Amino acid sequence: MIKYLFLIFCWCVSLTAAAQAKLVAITMDDVPFNAMPSRYTVEQVKAAGKTLLEKITQQQTPVTIFINGDACMSPEKAAERWETLRSWVNHPLITPANHSLRHLNCGEMPLAQFREEVSINDYIIRKVWGDKPLRYFRFPFNNQGKDSAAQAERLQYLHDKGYTAAPFTVESADYMYAALYDAALARKDKAGAAALVKEYIRSTLAGFAFAEQLSKEQFGRNIPQIYLCHANQLHTDHYGELIAALRERGYQFISMEAAMQDTAYASPVYYYGPYGFSWLFRWIKDAAVRKQYLRNSPDADAKIYSAYEQLSH
Repeated sequence: MIKYLFLIFCWCVSLTAAAQAKLVAITMDDVPFNAMPSRYTVEQVKAAGKTLLEKITQQQTPVTIFINGDACMSPEKAAERWETLRSWVNHPLITPANHSLRHLNCGEMPLAQFREEVSINDYIIRKVWGDKPLRYFRFPFNNQGKDSAAQAERLQYLHDKGYTAAPFTVESADYMYAALYDAALARKDKAGAAALVKEYIRSTLAGFAFAEQLSKEQFGRNIPQIYLCHANQLHTDHYGELIAALRERGYQFISMEAAMQDTAYASPVYYYGPYGFSWLFRWIKDAAVRKQYLRNSPDADAKIYSAYEQLSH
């Protein structure tokens, strides 16, 4: 009898642990060229990609990459460009996916142009990936269309091509930190660069804390999070620190495909506008409640945003 009760106790403990497990799928956009500093040569992008892939290997984190293939259409150093893309796609921890050809705003363009962006990029990826499945397409800027009709047209085309529109639940504007980080490196400001890394990781953890709380309020539990970030120099240099911070918070790392098996990702979407915010907000039916959560969600520090705006202009 005691042995039987002990087995029941162990089973209950395991169920509780599973319910409280923190899981995250890492996704990286703009691979392999578009998120690296524009001043980089093809050789520098190739070297940075090699280093970032080494960091991913060291951390043993599955990563789904969203590819823009337009750079591979350039005749300049074409062999090196294709070799760079191939090194990403053939890595054992990497799952390739489509992010449109040129990273234009696919939600604003005519449907025929959208189809071209998807299909030409599909062709480029398959030149190195072959006939293996390409499951996911992520809209640039996460804008799926101006309204429900426009989104339905685009999503139907993706479905016909065998794609699922890729969601995300957490992002932390890493593109802003990356631009400021690159500027600090260019002016040899090591202290400034280090401060940006620290602030980026702090901001990212705040985003995860908010997503965890919102997940519990919506679903009564932790759901597998999907983190959207970019293949940039910031992660090339500091991917290990990011992953260590998430591990310290209790996260284990899974593939996007595994995350998408959670029933949360079958939830109906109630937002049909052009803004590219998290699916945790899009799953909220009441627009007023959604707006309140959006107002309460953590943003990049105002100083970071201001510095990025100045840098961009």
